[in-house]
Amino acid sequence: MARYRDRAAAADALIGQLPDDIGDDWLVLALPRGGVPVGAPIARHLGAAFDVLILRKVGAPGNPELALAAVTGPGPDQIAYNDALCVQLGMDHARVHAFAAPQIEEVARREALWRGVRPAQPLQGRKVLIVDDGMATGTTMAAAVQAVRAGGATRIAVAVPVALGDALDALRDRDLTVICPWPEAPLGGVGQAYAAFPQVPDEVVRAALEDAASGSGTAP
Repeated sequence: MARYRDRAAAADALIGQLPDDIGDDWLVLALPRGGVPVGAPIARHLGAAFDVLILRKVGAPGNPELALAAVTGPGPDQIAYNDALCVQLGMDHARVHAFAAPQIEEVARREALWRGVRPAQPLQGRKVLIVDDGMATGTTMAAAVQAVRAGGATRIAVAVPVALGDALDALRDRDLTVICPWPEAPLGGVGQAYAAFPQVPDEVVRAALEDAASGSGTAP
């Protein structure tokens, strides 16, 4: 498969593969920063609400790729625990919560930087499309799905332009709709799927959220 020109072209590819039942009654959640220039055009195309999911994984001691929990904020309802792994490692929720303190602080910092005083979109009872610019291992997206489900979403879909190797295996058996035009990509990194893959600055994330809040629809 040919590389995407940039994230905007990747968004177009995803739009072309969206199922008919994903429409303006969905919430599009982008994983910042790279998912924002992909998710914002999709939300505009659908006429759907747009937001970002500010998430940090809580890695297991000695193996940070194993996610003990996914943190989206400081409250007890904003930590989605991987109970099977917690039991396996002998860690109860209180211990994981204490272990998550640095990630909770980082989520708060990013919330203030990107969102300011604007509240996040509620997830309870919503249909949610989670978007990123690619999946390398699948662990971050799996944590995002876990957090969105814990937030009360009634249906979840995932849209990524590219997934490396067996990354999509992380989403199996999770009752999801997955849209991925380039699965099992034999690449060394997500950036190799793009001709242009610049860092996404904080200003782009802030502008996308401001545009979504105002309904102007001019996000990148």
